[in-house]
Amino acid sequence: MNKKAFSTVAFFVCLSVMSCVAMAQQPRKARRSGGLDNLSLPSTGASLASASWQEIAPPGAGFSLMMPGFPEEMSNDAVKAPNAPGLRQYHVKADAMEYTVGVLLNLPPVITEQPEFAAQYFKILPTGLIKSAEYAKKNYTLVSQRAISISGYPGRHYKFDSTDYTCLMRVYIIERNVYVMAVESPKSTVSNDNVEKFLSSFALREN
Repeated sequence: MNKKAFSTVAFFVCLSVMSCVAMAQQPRKARRSGGLDNLSLPSTGASLASASWQEIAPPGAGFSLMMPGFPEEMSNDAVKAPNAPGLRQYHVKADAMEYTVGVLLNLPPVITEQPEFAAQYFKILPTGLIKSAEYAKKNYTLVSQRAISISGYPGRHYKFDSTDYTCLMRVYIIERNVYVMAVESPKSTVSNDNVEKFLSSFALREN
């Protein structure tokens, strides 16, 4: 695989998740086709205040996570990558904080079996966020990053700051799947407890 093709695929998850936050600020109809209705949770809408936290576990996605309300499931057909499977995205806005989960399932082995795929992806991802259409205008800088893991699989924790905003992100590569969790908030309204509750609640589960 050439470098350009690799970069296209590596950016796919990051840019799609970030554009999801921008989409959340525009009127649209939620897409529930991924099975979220089967969770039997009350639908509370996408924008919430003093939200009630609840666990989501979308069928077939391989994870569970706590979110402050019932999320919308969205598709993003604007970003394409060669041989890339469909992307699932889940979003909730509560107390001026944006909570987003992006899942890219079953990447082709020709991508994931590339030498140092995980290391290259983790290296490229921060630049993708900073330069994305939604976030470039906020002038984010990468403040810190550290290696994390779950069940022996590699991940990264990133912190981005600008003058008025903060964004924290965790990314895991689980075999052929990529999971991205991001929380963005104005600095004046950020709740560190809620950020930690969201990010640390991610767990793998069998489909």
